[in-house]
Amino acid sequence: MSSKQFNKKRSAPDGSSSSAGGKSKFSKTNNGKPQPSKSFANKGNENAGKYQNKNKSNNNNNGKSRSAPIREKEEDVKRRKKPITAGGGEENVDDDEDISMDDDDEGSFSEEEDEDEDEEMGDKALERNEGEGEGQEKKPKLTKSEKLALHAAQPHRTTLLPSHPLLHDTLLPLWETARRADLSKDQRKKAINELYNAVKGRINEVSRGHKGGRVLQTIVKFGGKEERTGVAMELEPRWKDMMESKYSKFLMSKLIRYVPSIRPLLIPKLTPTLLTLLNHSNAVTPLSDFYDLYATSKERKLLVRGFYPRELKIFDGGKQGIEVKGLEASLEDLIGDESKGRDRILDGVEKTVLDVFNATQKQALAQSIFHRLVLEYVTCIFKFLDKETADKKLHELLAAGAESFPEIVHTKDGSAVVRELIVRCNAKDRKTILQPLRKHVEALCKDGDAQMVLFTAFDCVDDTKLMGKAFVSDVVSLATNLAFDKQGRRVLLYLLTPTSTKHFMPQTIQSLAASATHARELGTSKKDTEVRRKELLSYASEGLLKAVEEKGDAMVRDPGAGLVVQEVLIYAKGDKSGAISTLSQALSIPYPDPAPVDPNPDQSTAHPLVLSHSIRTYKTLLSGGHFNNTTKTVEITDEELSPKFASAIWEAITDESVGGDDNVSRICKGNAPFVMVELIEALRKSGEISKVKKVLGKKGVREEVEKSVRKGAGLLAEKIAEL
Repeated sequence: MSSKQFNKKRSAPDGSSSSAGGKSKFSKTNNGKPQPSKSFANKGNENAGKYQNKNKSNNNNNGKSRSAPIREKEEDVKRRKKPITAGGGEENVDDDEDISMDDDDEGSFSEEEDEDEDEEMGDKALERNEGEGEGQEKKPKLTKSEKLALHAAQPHRTTLLPSHPLLHDTLLPLWETARRADLSKDQRKKAINELYNAVKGRINEVSRGHKGGRVLQTIVKFGGKEERTGVAMELEPRWKDMMESKYSKFLMSKLIRYVPSIRPLLIPKLTPTLLTLLNHSNAVTPLSDFYDLYATSKERKLLVRGFYPRELKIFDGGKQGIEVKGLEASLEDLIGDESKGRDRILDGVEKTVLDVFNATQKQALAQSIFHRLVLEYVTCIFKFLDKETADKKLHELLAAGAESFPEIVHTKDGSAVVRELIVRCNAKDRKTILQPLRKHVEALCKDGDAQMVLFTAFDCVDDTKLMGKAFVSDVVSLATNLAFDKQGRRVLLYLLTPTSTKHFMPQTIQSLAASATHARELGTSKKDTEVRRKELLSYASEGLLKAVEEKGDAMVRDPGAGLVVQEVLIYAKGDKSGAISTLSQALSIPYPDPAPVDPNPDQSTAHPLVLSHSIRTYKTLLSGGHFNNTTKTVEITDEELSPKFASAIWEAITDESVGGDDNVSRICKGNAPFVMVELIEALRKSGEISKVKKVLGKKGVREEVEKSVRKGAGLLAEKIAEL
């Protein structure tokens, strides 16, 4: 369930503000198009009418409307990532979600939302009625208008189900209470218990309808272990069929999520037809949720084994103990005569992989369970086959899958596959791999796994001119957008300082270094690492400095984008005057007096030297580089940065339009004494200390600074005393 839908406030059957007088003219449909809303009374159903009258009597008894309910605790729902070709990020399931569970519809359902089995039963009943009284003679075909008229005269297909009286007379009224958002823990437990006892024994029958599915989902979501397990085990014969059903797949997803005990029992039912399920438009959702979100490591391995050829299952079927082995470990265990079957096993895996890449439907291609299979296959062909055979299979994989690589790089295993191919391929094949990815540069940058492919390309491709014009230029053109994105800014930082543990996890740096080392050992990369990085930085520097010049004022106010500003001015090569001017002009506003003490000021309107992250940025740039804790010194890469930046800052804060000398005094008493300390030191080194002495050497300035309780005020007072 999407977070947007989960947070909806649901009205109770009694006193809903949306149903009395102010009911919307239209209700939702699957396509988002408005349609006239239908209540149970309008369906011509007697039981539904009784149910609606019962609700009306409840409204009259209560006599007042209930305020919007508040959930006791909102749970964090895991989401699968979607391919970068679809924008990347968390899977947006709004279009695929069974939204009627949380709609404020007070139990009304659109007729189009019935289960497939219901429709089939209703159509068969219609055919029987058409043939009544005909004897042995075949009745002529009806026109479309005649069929519609005859269908309208029939009872609605849901009324023909045996579960219909139970559902409408008993379950739906109980469900309206059980699903309410404002119930206490005890009330919820009692309501779910009543609902479960009413449906127990007929769960299989009720689950075939759309409305019954809603009831069972509520029991599974809010029920205890007994209720959840009872629902799951009564439905065991239909687990696989439920995954393929248009509506029951949602109930199956909830069973997988809330009833862990059924997962080992479900795997043997899925693995024989695993690829078929992945290509099924309905089954792919619960299956992917199972593998991506809820399965243990052992369960994932068991699911992936559904792709393996029968030969491997025969060879190691009796050897599987507590530990479940993957493809590589299973092939290693084959000895003697069995080892001759490795080629046949890898050929069988290859056929499965290529079939998915060549398929017209791309549903299976985007799933991480398939990406795991491809990674195992690529690893094994280079480990167990000779070089010539492995290269042949590699080129077959590239021919079939290169255009589809954007569909797989959004997962950890899919990203590892493309990275391994970049490391092993020659220059021509690398172009084949990278060309399709260039169409999705922004999505690549904003995805944590996909951007690892970019980093590997930056470290392994010797043709830096090609990379500079193709990828680096595309990335830099998006710098003003990427700088504000949590993941996107890491690509900019990698171009500037690729080995910084401040921006990258040590494991990430080690993994990328291992890939670059492997490429040099294979001979596919020959250029020196430092030379390659300097050349890429030269292509990126101008655009990054331009981005700071254009958006520096906004970037320095953002905690993450401010880090990009620091690294750009410290490590980029070229004319930095425009960027320095923008950052200094950001301070050309009067400093507040007294300085605010609010720990969370408005970032868009507050003075930059009030924001803690902006203060750190200006302090770092005034010092000229980052402080090294090992050497206890500041590492300076650009000797001209500190004096130029200090001079521009001093002119900005002493301008008459912002208060001149008084503005400087207010800053000294404010939240940024360390910035003023670095500013004084930088101007001292550049020989401009005289103009600082003229302002801060005035009588009373040092005394006012000493009275400040801000951290660093004492050090600033000492610096002023030395003037």
